[in-house]
Amino acid sequence: MGERYLLDTSELLRPTQRKLHSAWAEIHERKTMMPSTVAFELAPLGAPDTVENGLSRAERMLRSGEKKMPAGRRMEVAQQAWWGRMWREEQSPYRVIELNEEQDRLYRDLLSAIDPGCFRNANPAFVSQHRDTQIICESIAVGATMLMTSNMRSIDRDRVNEWAVNNGERLGFSAEPVLYLADDALVGWTRTPAELDRWLQAGLIACWPAKDDAPSDEVVKRAIAGVERMTSGGGGKLPGAGRLLVEGLRQHADPDGLVERTRRLLPSATIRTDREHPTYPQAPGPAKEPVPAKGAAAATHRKSRGLTR
Repeated sequence: MGERYLLDTSELLRPTQRKLHSAWAEIHERKTMMPSTVAFELAPLGAPDTVENGLSRAERMLRSGEKKMPAGRRMEVAQQAWWGRMWREEQSPYRVIELNEEQDRLYRDLLSAIDPGCFRNANPAFVSQHRDTQIICESIAVGATMLMTSNMRSIDRDRVNEWAVNNGERLGFSAEPVLYLADDALVGWTRTPAELDRWLQAGLIACWPAKDDAPSDEVVKRAIAGVERMTSGGGGKLPGAGRLLVEGLRQHADPDGLVERTRRLLPSATIRTDREHPTYPQAPGPAKEPVPAKGAAAATHRKSRGLTR
């Protein structure tokens, strides 16, 4: 599997998809990693640059005015506070990649140098202030690749990769593609029997019932149902990798053995932190999804760099 990849916002917004990525990384003894602009899009009030006295802005808001907030706003802030804790806690499966001074200098250079035509929705005069630009330039600056959803319409993936290959040596980074589709990557990584087995285990962990000792058939049924919901409809996520997972569970020669081998991996940071999420336990059916922050909230991001969307 890829040793150094980051996840785009679209891969982490929805619970089942997020937990699949987290469980897959956890099984391979790595963190689910993202650049700081993705962290801001997921939770602007919980992002690392809002932390004061050990608490994110979202956590401070909950402590000071939770009772005064409307229920919907309270849930929104609570979810952002959860992300804030995830990025701060050492045992969390999630990590924000921060740039060091050298990487930050490269990042700034890339913002000015990248081809504006790579971004379909960006004003060419302000392309450096576009969050898609920032996410890609952060990924390049830390020497990582970025996994993104297959229906991304705002980025011309082929053009970005062509630009990276043609300009990497000149600008001081690896001259190789930087953007990959998450679904294609997971399908490729699970081609061997051993990795496919790990992918099935990741599916079980991502959808594990409320009790660690749940019966094997319940664990398998819950995983199949959860992944099918994720992949269903026109906006379904990880369709190829999800189909591999569902078919693998349905056709497995020893599902009880698979569950018991997975159970031996517990305790799982993915399971533990999901149970701490403010929407847990979730009602039957798809969970409500948080949405990236827009508008005025975006202007607070990374003030030291003067970057807004």
